[in-house]
Amino acid sequence: MDKRQMLNQTWTLYALALLLVALASAVRIWPLHDIGSNLAWLTYYPAVMVVAIYGGLYAGLLATILSCLIVTFFWQLLVATPFIKVPADYLGMLVFIITGSLISSVAEAMRRAKAVAITEREKAEAANLAKSVFLSTMSHELRTPLNAILGFSSLMQSDPALTQGQRENLDIINRSGGHLLNLINDVLDMAKIEAGRVELDIKPFDLGILLRDITDMLSKRAEEKGLQLLLDQSSEFPRFIKSDKDKLRQVIVNLVSNAIKYTNQGSVTLRLGVQSHSDLFRLLIEVEDTGIGINKNDQTRIFDPFVQVGKPATQKGTGLGLSIVREYIKLLGGEIIVESTPEVGSLFRVILPVIKAEESDVLDSGTINEKVIGLQPGQQEYRVLIVEDQLENQLLLQRLLTDAGFTVKLAQNGKEGIALFESYHPHFIWMDRRMPVMDGLETTKRIRALAGGKEVKIAAVTASAFADQRHEMLAAGMDDFVRKPYRPSEIFDCMTRLLGVRFIHENAVGTTAASTISTALLLTLNANLRKELNDALVLGNTEQISNLIILIEQQHSELAEKLRHYASTYNYLPILNGLEAVENQIKETKP
Repeated sequence: MDKRQMLNQTWTLYALALLLVALASAVRIWPLHDIGSNLAWLTYYPAVMVVAIYGGLYAGLLATILSCLIVTFFWQLLVATPFIKVPADYLGMLVFIITGSLISSVAEAMRRAKAVAITEREKAEAANLAKSVFLSTMSHELRTPLNAILGFSSLMQSDPALTQGQRENLDIINRSGGHLLNLINDVLDMAKIEAGRVELDIKPFDLGILLRDITDMLSKRAEEKGLQLLLDQSSEFPRFIKSDKDKLRQVIVNLVSNAIKYTNQGSVTLRLGVQSHSDLFRLLIEVEDTGIGINKNDQTRIFDPFVQVGKPATQKGTGLGLSIVREYIKLLGGEIIVESTPEVGSLFRVILPVIKAEESDVLDSGTINEKVIGLQPGQQEYRVLIVEDQLENQLLLQRLLTDAGFTVKLAQNGKEGIALFESYHPHFIWMDRRMPVMDGLETTKRIRALAGGKEVKIAAVTASAFADQRHEMLAAGMDDFVRKPYRPSEIFDCMTRLLGVRFIHENAVGTTAASTISTALLLTLNANLRKELNDALVLGNTEQISNLIILIEQQHSELAEKLRHYASTYNYLPILNGLEAVENQIKETKP
C-alpha cells in the first residue's frame, strides 16, 4: 500500500469516527433524552467501540475526545439542560475517557495481531508453495533416472543369454533401485502431508486380494529371517469395501514390514476383523509380532518424523514409515494404538471406518501381469509418438513398444512433437510433462487445436509426486497419465483402456488358472445364450465369442466387460468354469 492509499484510509477512518459520534449524540439527545434516560454515556460507548475495532487506537481516541467535547461545550446548545450538572459528572467523564482509551488499545492490539497472523499465513502459504515446487522438481529429477535404471534392468533380466552371475547382479540392481524408490517416496509422501497436498481416492475394491498381494509380497522377506507370516481373518471379515486402497495398502505394508524388521524369531501376525455390522462399520486391523518390543517412553515418539528407536544396528530407513501411517489413518478418519512389552513383542491396532461394498461394485481386479509379447492378430497398425527429452527414457519406452509390435517415432521436445504429429498422424502419444523448449501441457493444448488433434489419444509419462497435477494434465487435454518409474504392464494397460488395443501375453494361452467369473453374473443370462457362449468357447470361435459378448453387453455391461477381459487374451478357462458352476447350481436346485 502506497502513502496516498494509507492517507486516504486514515481520513476515511477519522470520518467514520466523526459520523458515529454525531449519530450517537443524536440518539442520546432526542429519543433517550425525551424519555428521561439517566444513563449519560449510553450511546457513546458503542460508538467508541465500533470506531476502535475498525480504525484502531487513534480512531478510537478521536471518538472518545469528540464525545467529551460535544457533551462539554455543545450539549446545552442542543438541549435545554446541560450534560454536566454536578461535579460527580466529571468523574463519569474521566471513567469514560479511561474506558475509551482501554477499548482503543485492546482493539489496536487485536488489529495488529490480525495483521501479523495474515502476514504469517501468507509466508506459510509462500513456503508451502516453494516446498511444492521443490518437491515437484526433485520428484522429477529423482524418478526419471530411476525409471531408466529399473526399466532397463528388468528388460535385461528376460535375456536368455544371461549367466547366473549377471542375473544375480541385475537382481541386486533391481532391489537397490526399489529400495531407493521407497526411500524417495517416503520423504515425498511426508512432505506432501505437511504441505496439505494429499487427496483421498475413495472407491470400492477387493480387500481380500489386497491382503493376498501384501502377504505374498512380504512372506519371502519373513522366510529369509526364519519367521512365520500369519494371516488371521475373522468370519465376519468384509471382502469388498470402499476406502482409499493405495493408502490402506501403504498402512498395512508399513506396519507388517516394521514388524518383520524388528522381529528376529517367532512370528508376525496380520489380523483383521470388524467392530459393527452396519453399512458404515469399523475395520479392525492388528499387526502383532514377537520382536524386540518398544519401551513405554518410546511408544509416544515412534510416530514422530525421522525418529527411530531400538539399537543402532536395527535403525535402517528414513524413520518416516510410522509417521506416514499415522497421518494416513487420520485422513481416513481412524486411529492407531500401540501396545508393547520389551523383549516380548508389539501390537499395533488400527481402527478404521470404511463402507461395505458389493461384489458388483468392484471392477475385475484380475489384471494380466504376464509379459506382453505382441499384438493380437486382426488389428490395425498402430502408430505411436513418444515426446520425451530424456534419452534413457526414450529408449526404454521405445523398446517396450516396438517389441510389442507398434510403429514408433521419437520427438525431443514439444515443438518437435507438434511437427511430427502433423506429418506422422499417430494414434497414440506418450507425452513427457516437463521438457525444454515446450512442455507437455502446452504441447497437448496445441495438438488438440490441430486437425485430427481431438481424436488422438494422449497420455502423460510424468515423475510428478502430486496427485492434484493430474487435474492440471487432464484440463490440458491429456486422456490419462502414468507415473515414473512405471511397470511395463502400466504402459500396456493404459493403451488398452484408451485405444482398445489387444495384446498377447506370455503364458496367457492355455493357462491353467482356476479362477472363475461370479455365477451370480452368469445366471443373469438365459440358458440358450449360456449354451451358445459355452460352445463358442470350446470350439475357439473368436468371431462368435466377440458377437456374443456384444449381445451380452446390451443386457449386462459389467458381465460383458469381464468376459471381454478374459477373451481378449484367449483365457477361456475362467469363463468355462463359471458356466459349469452355473449349470451345477441349477441342477442342485431342481427337485
